[in-house]
Amino acid sequence: MKKYAPTIPVCQLDENNYFVGITTADLDPLENNGYYLIPRLCIQAEQPESKKGFIAQWTGDNWQYIEDHRGETVYSKETGEVVAIDEPGVLPTTVTTMPCPDIYHQWSEKVNNWVEKADAGQLRLQNKLSNAGTLSRMQMFSQLEISLGKNKQALVEAAENALSGVELIKIRNYILETQTFSLGNDNWWTFLTDVLHLNEKQIFNFWNEAIHI
Repeated sequence: MKKYAPTIPVCQLDENNYFVGITTADLDPLENNGYYLIPRLCIQAEQPESKKGFIAQWTGDNWQYIEDHRGETVYSKETGEVVAIDEPGVLPTTVTTMPCPDIYHQWSEKVNNWVEKADAGQLRLQNKLSNAGTLSRMQMFSQLEISLGKNKQALVEAAENALSGVELIKIRNYILETQTFSLGNDNWWTFLTDVLHLNEKQIFNFWNEAIHI
């Protein structure tokens, strides 16, 4: 009587016929013809070749190799955020393996890379303005007098010489009444740049120095 091995190796698949690994099938103790009890989702076939970046899938006759990017870090071309890849297959055209440098960049299909947004400079400035914090009246006027030699009255006079109408009223009231100064205030930023003729670097240097008064 021919003897059969008590177990044989079989290929284990998942629900989509992707190769999972090797397991064993037991010889059926009730049969004498070498019949094995093949576990569910398993097949008798040669183990597929291991290929980096691919996963083997059983077609019913042989193995085909499918791109597998699960576990890789990819990024949305629209938002720059990390996107999870949950299924084997080619990468979606909406993602890239290149991380977005910062919020001032956007994806360009033309150059196949991240490029600076057209308004990146303005966006950077707005971000700096938002994060600059506020200054008290004492800090604001003390630093202006130290840096420019202008007291509160001189600031009002500068506004009156350069502005008129609603713009003048707003900035004059801001100078005379506000308790905290913010670079996020468009009228104040315009006053510093257009009336006092300070550039962006001067303003932020001035602002940082004033914080320590």
